[in-house]
Amino acid sequence: MPNEVIESMNRPHVNPHLSTADVLGALRASGKPLHEWGRAIDGTPLLAARTGGDKRPAIFITAGSHAPETAGVHAALTLLRSLETDHETHILPLRDPLGFDGVNACLSCAAGETVGVPTHDAVLDYLTARGRLLWDDGHSRIFKLGAFGFMWRPATDGIDSMMRMTSGMVELMRDDPGAVRPLWGARVMLLCAMRNIEGSGELQRCLHGVISERGEWMHLNRFFGRDDAPPEVAAVDRLVRSIQPGLTCDLHEGNGVGFWMPMRRPRDNPERVFDMTKAFFDEITSRRYPVATYENVVATDYNYGKNYPSQWWVPEPRLPGMIWADGLLRNQGYNLIDYAGLFGIGYGTEAPMEQPLAVRADGIVHGIGAAIRVWERTQ
Repeated sequence: MPNEVIESMNRPHVNPHLSTADVLGALRASGKPLHEWGRAIDGTPLLAARTGGDKRPAIFITAGSHAPETAGVHAALTLLRSLETDHETHILPLRDPLGFDGVNACLSCAAGETVGVPTHDAVLDYLTARGRLLWDDGHSRIFKLGAFGFMWRPATDGIDSMMRMTSGMVELMRDDPGAVRPLWGARVMLLCAMRNIEGSGELQRCLHGVISERGEWMHLNRFFGRDDAPPEVAAVDRLVRSIQPGLTCDLHEGNGVGFWMPMRRPRDNPERVFDMTKAFFDEITSRRYPVATYENVVATDYNYGKNYPSQWWVPEPRLPGMIWADGLLRNQGYNLIDYAGLFGIGYGTEAPMEQPLAVRADGIVHGIGAAIRVWERTQ
């Protein structure tokens, strides 16, 4: 498949400026039964809509634990409207309401007052004037503002800023965690400005993480099964333990020139996951969207073989773009896909963030729909 960015003129329209209030409004306007599983640090409810039929086991669809990855949020809301299944289905489209509301919302929450900085460079001026600088490596800086940490790095046109910041936090907390000792037990927002990433942009989203009381850096797709989980993670944990889904679909985006699928190998019947993923990719290619090779995924990942062991990813030789992933090898505890594997199948997506937002969201919707239909035939 070609590597160039795909034109998306004929794809369904998606609003790149979707806000947390818009997501909650769409859930309430759906007419579906809603359940509040918890509240985020800023008090925003973590809402899931109940749809589908009454057949068990249940399906759980979720997105938005990494706020810059917005296509999954759009896809989850579309699936709420369009997915046809006899299985009980719960859709929680946004797991990080604060980070999704952007830089000024996060600064305001930390400062205890309304903040309205106009540019990414102005954020650095604000943090320099109001915050306490804890760490500076010449590229990235970490400040403490109120009870929050903020990591700033110059804006980029692609996803380089986000990739380098997440990699940098892993390295810092491994090599010199004492440098940010005042942030142990605190939230840390990564200000990963990506100017031409549609749906994320320069100020629209923050990647939201936590440094545990033990000095571990973890974002909001970690901490599952732990007593010290932040409330956003605890809410999802509560939902999973309550409904015990036979299939959990966690909708992510990231690196690579095309779609790829990191799959937790289930204890029973891995061929079913293979068949689901083949159906996903068949749908992707039928829509003339690209699928990334394993080599491309590795080449564009900042953590592969450096911060995480290379053996946590193993390519499926029969299906380019499918990768068997064991997240527990990264020594950061359960992510949702690994945790969901305790109850059923944990199924993830990775859409290419440097493609148009409509392509990413449309590919996730139709690919996940195809995978679910294969899963249903085995129940």
